[in-house]
Amino acid sequence: MSQRDAEPESTGHPRLSRRRLLQTGAASASVTALAGCIGGGGGGSSGPVRVGVLSPLSGAWTVYGEAHRRGFELAMQEVNDNGGINGRDVEVIVEDTQTDPSTVTEKAQKVIRQDNVDVVAGTFSSASRNAAAPVVTQEDKVLLYPTFYEGQDQENFPGTCNDLLFMFGIVPSQQAAPWMDYMTSEHGSNFYMVGSDYVWPRYTNQRVKQSLEELGGNVVGEEYIPLGTSDFGSVLSRISNSDADIVFGTLTGTDTIAFAKQFYSRGLNEEFTYWTVDDEEFATQGKGPQASQGTYVSFDYFQTIDTDLNNQFVDKVKSQYGEDAGMDTVGAAMYNAGHMFANAANEVGSVNTDDIISGLEGQSFTGPQGDVTMREQDHQMVLPSYLVQVPDDWSDPNDFEGMFEIIDHQESVTPATANCEFPLGKGQ
Repeated sequence: MSQRDAEPESTGHPRLSRRRLLQTGAASASVTALAGCIGGGGGGSSGPVRVGVLSPLSGAWTVYGEAHRRGFELAMQEVNDNGGINGRDVEVIVEDTQTDPSTVTEKAQKVIRQDNVDVVAGTFSSASRNAAAPVVTQEDKVLLYPTFYEGQDQENFPGTCNDLLFMFGIVPSQQAAPWMDYMTSEHGSNFYMVGSDYVWPRYTNQRVKQSLEELGGNVVGEEYIPLGTSDFGSVLSRISNSDADIVFGTLTGTDTIAFAKQFYSRGLNEEFTYWTVDDEEFATQGKGPQASQGTYVSFDYFQTIDTDLNNQFVDKVKSQYGEDAGMDTVGAAMYNAGHMFANAANEVGSVNTDDIISGLEGQSFTGPQGDVTMREQDHQMVLPSYLVQVPDDWSDPNDFEGMFEIIDHQESVTPATANCEFPLGKGQ
């Protein structure tokens, strides 16, 4: 990780890109002209605003995909109930990406070229986001990306340093860094890192290691496991024989469930503290109470958050999708993304790509997890951060309200500045 990636938010000169320069002169005339269009829509269209949603509705990440879809659909229902976007209804076109990056490419092309969507929302993993990025760049469409991710990096992932991508999920400097001091002081400073073998776990751990080193801690083991692994016996043996205090997990999908159950069956939960930055509600439900008790999890959103706004949000999810339908961080992020996109489009009077970019930059919203803001300079979100633990008396896998006890939270955490060349540019 470069030094710049660890720097605090810049307070230097604001970004003024070629795009922004072109918009500045035309903004007043554009809004005036749009006001006279039939239906009030951008570009003079009286048809619906179309959004293509790319969700993993089958495969290893199905549970995330369902929450993903629910969050965005619920947001768009609320937007339509309140007059739509510039007087136009929003039509949501959902495509199953099948937990497969190559399918993401195919579906992104489909919703843009065949369905003529105005904006694309979704994808789940970093690999699937990176598969969609070249498509939206070629087609000049905004991508609203909801997932917790490793952060933007010009050197390793140049496609993410792109005006067309807006990141609504939490990054390690918000998800893990705020709780490093608590975890090391309470449970020890020797970490054993176990993650799935792809982009997000590797770069999340890279950033966490820097925070750990600053606290005088050590990484005593680090392993990356192929997706789809079901037997973790050899990994667990190495953990058992290590000097670790904390097992730090970045496993995903069904793998994190299998690992946790085997971790518990070996009694390792009695020897080590398990802290994961992935096992939100659906993964914890899949693990079950015995394999989850005592586990720490950190995210920007949990269904446990006891505020009027979040309780109303969860009630709407259950009313729409059934009592067993839960919500998680990516669903909440898709909900925020939907509303913030609509607010931006209504403010600028258009769903044209350049106008949406201008409208989203600096956009704030009060979402289920609290107040959030899309930072203008690098298209990352300022978010709350919560540290929770599964209590010993949690016994019903369907009891989402009793699943987590909030240990602490911070209302607003700024992300580390993206390691990108500024200003951002399309396709850079």
